[in-house]
Amino acid sequence: MTNLRPMLASAMVNPIAGRDFDVRFKDGWALEEKLDGHRCIVSVAGGGREIEAFSRPRAGRDVGLLRTLPPEMLATLRHLGDGHYDGELVNATTGKAWDVVRKRAHLVFVAFDVLSLDGTDMTRHTYWERRAALLGRLAQLPTEQQSVSTVVSLRPTWRDVEAIWARGGEGAILKRHDSRYEPGHRSLHWLKVKQLHAATVTIIGFEAGRSGPHSAFRLQDADGHITTVKTTTNRQRAEIAADPASFLGRAVVISYQEKTHTGHYRHGRFDHFDKEQR
Repeated sequence: MTNLRPMLASAMVNPIAGRDFDVRFKDGWALEEKLDGHRCIVSVAGGGREIEAFSRPRAGRDVGLLRTLPPEMLATLRHLGDGHYDGELVNATTGKAWDVVRKRAHLVFVAFDVLSLDGTDMTRHTYWERRAALLGRLAQLPTEQQSVSTVVSLRPTWRDVEAIWARGGEGAILKRHDSRYEPGHRSLHWLKVKQLHAATVTIIGFEAGRSGPHSAFRLQDADGHITTVKTTTNRQRAEIAADPASFLGRAVVISYQEKTHTGHYRHGRFDHFDKEQR
């Protein structure tokens, strides 16, 4: 299998919560915790003698870059059996993506899907069929190993989503029971449920990009941390181009997933101008 592009989840266009969530996803869906790590596909071949790990491909690439795995993880993966396994490299201590590449980090490969097993294409099988096959392979691993694991698959409830957030988790992925694995495709059969926060920040400049000289706002928060978010529409960029100075100093509200220990706003997006500070 040469196409190692992972299947991707789509954002919920019309997010729902509480009882509405429970009713909507009661039947035909599974819930897995969304991990905060580095997406990775592990290839095991030659009876475990050949192991490669590929990061999620960047734009313009068919295959991700090779990743270096810890020796203890390689030793465990040799027992997994030949195949292509989709999962996440996670820092077991902090659970945060920015700590995955830290030296001497305790990494765990959390497998949650399979693309192939022993040369058999598994992408046309349903979620439950692939899940059962994955659990069968994981059962072959040494009982004392701590380098490879999997996520728990649950019947979706809003209480479980809130429990993930309460313990500092990133969110959840909803997967249809009958979903096939679509390499490189962002599917509506997998949905992301993420918690968003809001912050009011000030425009201090602009950054150029593919959309022109005003592709992004350069922003500063009350603590002096600098971040950028993309401008949203051609109309907005045209208004900025007509009078850039009039936007400097304006307060805007951004949505973001999490604020890191360095003050960075992860997955920040422009939401609206703060009318009270116009």
